[in-house]
Amino acid sequence: MLMSLLKIPIAWFQLNIIFMAPPQDFWCEKPPMFTKLTDQEWRKICSPRVQEFPCLIFDPDIILFDPTFDKTLVPLVPCPKFVYDTSMFKRTITSEWDLVCSKRWRTHLCQCVMMWGILVGGVIFGVLADKYGRRIPLMCALFMQGVTSLLASVIPWFWVFLTDWFILALANGGISVVSFVLCMEVVSGKWRTIIPVLYQLPFGLGNAIMAGLAYWLRDWRKLGIALSMLSSLYIFYWFWIPESPKWLIATGQTEKALEILQEAAIMNGRPISRRYIRILKNNYLIGHSKKPPGFIAFIKSKNLRTKTILLAINWFCTGLSFYTFAQYLGSIGGNVFVSVGMTGVISALGGLTCVFVLARVGRKTAVGIYQLITSSCFILILLIPRDPESDWLRLLFAGIGFGGMAGTIPALYLFTGELFPTLGRNVGVSGVTTFARIASMIAPAVVTLESVMVDLPLIIVAIISLCQILLVLPLPETKDVPLPETLEEAEHI
Repeated sequence: MLMSLLKIPIAWFQLNIIFMAPPQDFWCEKPPMFTKLTDQEWRKICSPRVQEFPCLIFDPDIILFDPTFDKTLVPLVPCPKFVYDTSMFKRTITSEWDLVCSKRWRTHLCQCVMMWGILVGGVIFGVLADKYGRRIPLMCALFMQGVTSLLASVIPWFWVFLTDWFILALANGGISVVSFVLCMEVVSGKWRTIIPVLYQLPFGLGNAIMAGLAYWLRDWRKLGIALSMLSSLYIFYWFWIPESPKWLIATGQTEKALEILQEAAIMNGRPISRRYIRILKNNYLIGHSKKPPGFIAFIKSKNLRTKTILLAINWFCTGLSFYTFAQYLGSIGGNVFVSVGMTGVISALGGLTCVFVLARVGRKTAVGIYQLITSSCFILILLIPRDPESDWLRLLFAGIGFGGMAGTIPALYLFTGELFPTLGRNVGVSGVTTFARIASMIAPAVVTLESVMVDLPLIIVAIISLCQILLVLPLPETKDVPLPETLEEAEHI
């Protein structure tokens, strides 16, 4: 439960770009020589109608000399200063650092840096967790997250902010990897199926909390301070989280493992002894005496190569759809707070249904069902007209679509883990899921395609979601199939 609650701040920092740089209207500031004109009159005469944003305006000197002059003959000049609509958001990174027109790409760079940092952080902290245990690296990542998130909300310079943002992303990626490993290492049996699903649920709750705070504060810096203060509370995990007993046994620290397992045994009402710990240790070491295969070994294997490639493409599509749609949410309905909050709640419910679906149908079938729901919702959003009366319906399908993706991720995660052998499962799963991180870095570029056509990003993710159903079909079903222990066994599934 404590590890799954870490998904709340993970959601905050992975997706708060929605409220840091939301769609915001802006126009060129009225020069002092046009004081006789109202703001509406100035906006009407200064900007050509052919461009979406007033990056270039008609030369003010010529307009002032002769307002009736033929506009087609008036040269365009860059706007020296912009004014931003503050009716919805008092301050954003867009308005504070003028990230519009030629600087607009910097907004998307922020999200790319976040996703790249998460990818690198997962690798770095994964190595540290294998070497120094799960608890210390996790606490270091939580401390880094609390400090860097607070600094990000007060740093006044964009490029320094971006550097700090990358360090925050490293911590976020480390927390994601280590928390999942730690919670999976203290469960077994049927819980190995249930825990990966339940672990994901607070991510949607994090979205809903962030939407509520953003609605109340309306300022990206205040929102950043609020989120950093809340995330810093996780430092108390130092007193609540023990080291992984499995890691302690694997590294020969039997006495420390015994202390933790004795405490667990007392809470669960089960007997335990030092002799039992020694048996556990010997069995574990015997079972892990073989060197696990690397990711390249899966590519070289004839049968596993096909599975690995199909899973990598599936994860790439999942990551691209999820992060593209998450950033596209602001343009779905009239109220970005309602959009994000509602989809967060529905996605949590969607993930919860995954537990029951996986228990009744196969892994492959579950992924297919959720992908069909997601793609159908995307298509329905495209078909519903953009008008205030239909906004609620578009929001409803957006929420259900997000819920479909929330069900796809844990189902695909479980399916992926069951296709790889025990010796090398961590390597296999982390290898193919890396492609979801790569896709998340491409997502901001896909979102920018809305400048070409408003619904183009949604059309792309709808097509991707439909194609993903076809990519699952060649994979074998793993429900009620014994998990492969070795590379050779995985070849014959």
